[in-house]
Amino acid sequence: MNRPFSSLNRAECVSLMKRYPLSIGILAGQWLKLGEYQQTLRALEQPVLHLDLMDGHFCPQFTVGPWAIAQLPQQIIKDVHLMVDNPWPVVQASVKAGAHCVTLQVEKTPHLHHMLHWLGEQNAEVSGGTMPVLRGISLCPATPLEHILPVIEDVEIVQILAVNPGYGSKLSRSALLRRIAQVVALLNASGKRDSILLAVDGSLTLEELPEIIASGVDRVVSGSALFRNDALAENTTRWLTTIHSAKG
Repeated sequence: MNRPFSSLNRAECVSLMKRYPLSIGILAGQWLKLGEYQQTLRALEQPVLHLDLMDGHFCPQFTVGPWAIAQLPQQIIKDVHLMVDNPWPVVQASVKAGAHCVTLQVEKTPHLHHMLHWLGEQNAEVSGGTMPVLRGISLCPATPLEHILPVIEDVEIVQILAVNPGYGSKLSRSALLRRIAQVVALLNASGKRDSILLAVDGSLTLEELPEIIASGVDRVVSGSALFRNDALAENTTRWLTTIHSAKG
């Protein structure tokens, strides 16, 4: 499923990635059904799986480490979000394990530029060749958006969190839409809107999707909502239909 990314440059990868507006949070599913999920996603032509790596320090939850990345099928795009206190060794291990996208929290490192620079030199294997590792930054709900500016030339993904990682507190719909609009304005002002994939992650609902997509978001991340009632195919189809309708 990731063969189309083979041999593309960084800008081409971003453009192609925007064709897949849904990153599916695999940790909400059952690992014993991974083969079944892969068949479902292949049928739906959805190659992007999202993994949240949490260390129990940045946020209270502990999920999985980089080892889990290597357990996923090689044919998919592995979209990895690091929520850890000491990201540098986890960044390196994630790339070694096969991550295609690595998104870092801006709040937890004084050496963000170094890690993004290093990621910019890395490639990931895909079917038929390699692609550049795409670099992302993620911002918690209370993080000032100005944190984007110092590294805006060094990222391909900007992710807005609608929830506080590991907690249930979530931005209101109006606050989230306002924050999205502010990020879109920032990207437009810097001339980077077309070259950056804008994502939103955090307990999103189907009812929220039309406004979120219409506001200019390229990708939404969802886990529990897609695996609810063990109906991945039906839920994903419903979400994709809503997303494409909102895009017009």
